[in-house]
Amino acid sequence: MMLEKEESVMKFTANQPIILASQSPRRQELLGSLGFDFAVVPSIKDEPDPADFQTAMGYVLACAAQKAREVSKKHKEAVVIGSDTIVTLDGEVLLKPKNKEQAEEFLRKLSGNTHDVITAITVLHGDNELSFHELTQVTFYDLPDDWIDAYTNTDDPYDKAGAYGIQTMSGLFVKKINGDYNTVVGLPLASLAQKLAQAGYISLEKSRIGC
Repeated sequence: MMLEKEESVMKFTANQPIILASQSPRRQELLGSLGFDFAVVPSIKDEPDPADFQTAMGYVLACAAQKAREVSKKHKEAVVIGSDTIVTLDGEVLLKPKNKEQAEEFLRKLSGNTHDVITAITVLHGDNELSFHELTQVTFYDLPDDWIDAYTNTDDPYDKAGAYGIQTMSGLFVKKINGDYNTVVGLPLASLAQKLAQAGYISLEKSRIGC
Protein backbone atom coordinates (compact mmCIF):
# COMPACT_ATOMS: atom_id res chain seq x y z
CA MET A 1 0.00 0.00 0.00
CA MET A 2 1.31 3.44 -0.95
CA LEU A 3 1.10 6.07 1.76
CA GLU A 4 0.07 9.59 0.81
CA LYS A 5 2.86 12.10 1.21
CA GLU A 6 2.43 14.47 4.13
CA GLU A 7 2.95 18.15 3.41
CA SER A 8 3.26 21.23 5.57
CA VAL A 9 0.57 23.86 5.13
CA MET A 10 1.39 27.52 5.71
CA LYS A 11 -1.62 29.65 6.60
CA PHE A 12 -2.67 32.65 8.61
CA THR A 13 -5.43 33.22 11.12
CA ALA A 14 -7.46 36.41 11.46
CA ASN A 15 -7.29 38.10 14.86
CA GLN A 16 -10.22 40.38 13.98
CA PRO A 17 -13.23 39.88 11.69
CA ILE A 18 -12.05 40.78 8.19
CA ILE A 19 -14.21 42.04 5.32
CA LEU A 20 -13.17 42.40 1.71
CA ALA A 21 -15.13 45.29 0.21
CA SER A 22 -15.00 43.88 -3.32
CA GLN A 23 -17.07 41.54 -5.43
CA SER A 24 -14.06 40.70 -7.62
CA PRO A 25 -13.58 36.91 -7.71
CA ARG A 26 -9.90 37.48 -8.41
CA ARG A 27 -9.40 39.50 -5.23
CA GLN A 28 -11.42 37.00 -3.24
CA GLU A 29 -9.28 34.12 -4.51
CA LEU A 30 -6.03 35.91 -3.74
CA LEU A 31 -7.05 36.92 -0.23
CA GLY A 32 -8.42 33.42 0.38
CA SER A 33 -5.02 31.95 -0.39
CA LEU A 34 -3.76 33.29 2.96
CA GLY A 35 -5.96 30.73 4.67
CA PHE A 36 -8.12 32.78 7.04
CA ASP A 37 -11.87 33.27 6.88
CA PHE A 38 -13.25 36.61 5.73
CA ALA A 39 -16.57 38.04 4.63
CA VAL A 40 -17.30 39.72 1.30
CA VAL A 41 -19.36 42.92 1.45
CA PRO A 42 -19.07 44.79 -1.86
CA SER A 43 -19.24 48.56 -1.98
CA ILE A 44 -22.26 49.70 -4.00
CA LYS A 45 -21.54 53.43 -4.26
CA ASP A 46 -20.59 54.70 -7.73
CA GLU A 47 -16.90 55.39 -8.15
CA PRO A 48 -15.84 59.03 -8.57
CA ASP A 49 -15.03 60.59 -11.94
CA PRO A 50 -11.30 60.47 -12.80
CA ALA A 51 -11.67 63.97 -14.29
CA ASP A 52 -12.21 65.32 -10.76
CA PHE A 53 -8.64 64.38 -9.77
CA GLN A 54 -5.35 65.98 -10.73
CA THR A 55 -3.52 62.64 -10.88
CA ALA A 56 -4.33 59.02 -11.61
CA MET A 57 -2.73 58.10 -8.29
CA GLY A 58 -5.06 60.41 -6.41
CA TYR A 59 -8.01 58.88 -8.18
CA VAL A 60 -7.22 55.24 -7.47
CA LEU A 61 -6.37 55.96 -3.82
CA ALA A 62 -9.69 57.78 -3.43
CA CYS A 63 -11.60 54.84 -4.96
CA ALA A 64 -10.05 52.31 -2.58
CA ALA A 65 -10.69 54.55 0.42
CA GLN A 66 -14.30 55.17 -0.61
CA LYS A 67 -15.01 51.44 -0.78
CA ALA A 68 -13.48 50.73 2.62
CA ARG A 69 -15.18 53.67 4.32
CA GLU A 70 -18.60 52.86 2.91
CA VAL A 71 -18.52 49.27 4.16
CA SER A 72 -16.86 50.17 7.47
CA LYS A 73 -19.76 52.45 8.44
CA LYS A 74 -21.94 49.36 8.96
CA HIS A 75 -19.17 47.04 10.18
CA LYS A 76 -17.09 49.08 12.59
CA GLU A 77 -15.95 45.99 14.46
CA ALA A 78 -14.29 44.54 11.36
CA VAL A 79 -11.07 45.18 9.49
CA VAL A 80 -12.30 46.32 6.08
CA ILE A 81 -10.12 46.04 2.98
CA GLY A 82 -10.97 48.28 0.03
CA SER A 83 -9.11 47.91 -3.25
CA ASP A 84 -9.15 49.50 -6.67
CA THR A 85 -7.07 48.92 -9.82
CA ILE A 86 -6.48 51.21 -12.77
CA VAL A 87 -4.48 51.09 -15.98
CA THR A 88 -2.74 54.26 -17.11
CA LEU A 89 -0.98 55.04 -20.38
CA ASP A 90 0.74 58.39 -20.90
CA GLY A 91 -1.37 59.90 -18.12
CA GLU A 92 -4.69 58.59 -19.46
CA VAL A 93 -6.73 56.38 -17.14
CA LEU A 94 -8.21 53.33 -18.88
CA LEU A 95 -11.10 52.02 -16.81
CA LYS A 96 -13.41 49.09 -17.56
CA PRO A 97 -14.55 49.39 -21.19
CA LYS A 98 -18.20 50.20 -21.78
CA ASN A 99 -18.52 48.28 -25.04
CA LYS A 100 -16.61 46.35 -27.71
CA GLU A 101 -15.54 49.51 -29.53
CA GLN A 102 -13.98 50.99 -26.42
CA ALA A 103 -12.30 47.70 -25.50
CA GLU A 104 -10.74 47.55 -28.97
CA GLU A 105 -9.64 51.19 -28.63
CA PHE A 106 -7.95 50.48 -25.28
CA LEU A 107 -6.12 47.41 -26.57
CA ARG A 108 -4.86 49.22 -29.66
CA LYS A 109 -3.46 51.94 -27.41
CA LEU A 110 -1.75 49.35 -25.20
CA SER A 111 -0.42 47.35 -28.17
CA GLY A 112 3.37 47.57 -28.40
CA ASN A 113 3.58 49.96 -25.46
CA THR A 114 4.43 49.91 -21.75
CA HIS A 115 1.70 50.99 -19.34
CA ASP A 116 1.28 51.27 -15.58
CA VAL A 117 -1.10 49.21 -13.48
CA ILE A 118 -1.78 50.74 -10.07
CA THR A 119 -3.65 48.94 -7.33
CA ALA A 120 -4.52 50.97 -4.25
CA ILE A 121 -5.50 49.46 -0.91
CA THR A 122 -7.20 50.98 2.12
CA VAL A 123 -7.31 48.94 5.33
CA LEU A 124 -9.77 50.43 7.82
CA HIS A 125 -10.48 49.35 11.39
CA GLY A 126 -12.46 51.81 13.47
CA ASP A 127 -10.50 55.05 13.40
CA ASN A 128 -7.34 53.37 12.16
CA GLU A 129 -6.90 53.81 8.42
CA LEU A 130 -3.95 52.68 6.32
CA SER A 131 -3.67 53.40 2.59
CA PHE A 132 -0.95 52.29 0.21
CA HIS A 133 -0.46 51.34 -3.42
CA GLU A 134 1.65 49.17 -5.67
CA LEU A 135 2.61 50.01 -9.26
CA THR A 136 3.61 47.46 -11.89
CA GLN A 137 4.73 48.25 -15.41
CA VAL A 138 3.38 45.98 -18.16
CA THR A 139 4.67 45.82 -21.72
CA PHE A 140 2.47 44.44 -24.49
CA TYR A 141 3.48 42.76 -27.71
CA ASP A 142 2.23 44.33 -30.92
CA LEU A 143 -1.30 42.91 -31.11
CA PRO A 144 -2.72 41.68 -34.42
CA ASP A 145 -6.16 43.07 -35.19
CA ASP A 146 -7.67 39.59 -35.37
CA TRP A 147 -6.42 38.85 -31.83
CA ILE A 148 -8.02 42.04 -30.54
CA ASP A 149 -11.26 41.22 -32.35
CA ALA A 150 -11.36 37.64 -31.07
CA TYR A 151 -10.66 38.68 -27.48
CA THR A 152 -13.21 41.51 -27.43
CA ASN A 153 -15.83 39.06 -28.72
CA THR A 154 -15.53 37.24 -25.38
CA ASP A 155 -16.94 38.44 -22.06
CA ASP A 156 -13.49 38.73 -20.50
CA PRO A 157 -12.47 42.38 -21.14
CA TYR A 158 -15.55 44.09 -19.80
CA ASP A 159 -15.04 43.77 -16.04
CA LYS A 160 -11.34 44.63 -16.13
CA ALA A 161 -9.49 47.93 -16.12
CA GLY A 162 -7.72 48.49 -19.42
CA ALA A 163 -9.86 45.79 -21.07
CA TYR A 164 -7.62 42.84 -20.22
CA GLY A 165 -6.79 40.40 -17.44
CA ILE A 166 -3.23 39.14 -17.13
CA GLN A 167 -4.46 35.90 -15.52
CA THR A 168 -6.73 35.02 -18.49
CA MET A 169 -6.11 34.40 -22.20
CA SER A 170 -5.18 38.05 -22.64
CA GLY A 171 -2.05 37.20 -20.66
CA LEU A 172 -0.79 36.19 -24.10
CA PHE A 173 -0.61 39.91 -24.92
CA VAL A 174 1.99 40.52 -22.21
CA LYS A 175 5.66 40.64 -23.23
CA LYS A 176 7.05 41.45 -19.80
CA ILE A 177 6.19 42.95 -16.44
CA ASN A 178 8.23 44.97 -13.98
CA GLY A 179 6.76 44.65 -10.51
CA ASP A 180 4.30 42.50 -8.60
CA TYR A 181 2.18 40.21 -10.80
CA ASN A 182 -0.69 40.20 -8.29
CA THR A 183 -0.90 43.99 -8.49
CA VAL A 184 -1.99 43.51 -12.10
CA VAL A 185 -4.48 40.81 -11.10
CA GLY A 186 -6.00 43.26 -8.62
CA LEU A 187 -4.60 42.65 -5.12
CA PRO A 188 -0.92 43.06 -4.19
CA LEU A 189 -1.06 40.14 -1.80
CA ALA A 190 2.52 40.19 -0.50
CA SER A 191 2.49 43.82 0.63
CA LEU A 192 -1.06 43.48 1.96
CA ALA A 193 -0.14 40.41 4.05
CA GLN A 194 2.88 42.23 5.44
CA LYS A 195 0.79 45.21 6.52
CA LEU A 196 -2.03 43.10 7.97
CA ALA A 197 0.51 41.15 10.01
CA GLN A 198 2.38 44.26 11.17
CA ALA A 199 -0.92 45.77 12.37
CA GLY A 200 -1.73 42.58 14.28
CA TYR A 201 -4.82 41.82 12.21
CA ILE A 202 -3.50 38.42 11.10
CA SER A 203 -0.96 35.98 12.55
CA LEU A 204 0.93 33.09 11.07
CA GLU A 205 -0.36 29.78 12.39
CA LYS A 206 2.09 27.20 13.58
CA SER A 207 2.96 24.79 10.79
CA ARG A 208 0.60 21.88 10.69
CA ILE A 209 0.74 18.62 8.86
CA GLY A 210 -1.93 17.79 6.33
CA CYS A 211 -2.46 14.87 3.98
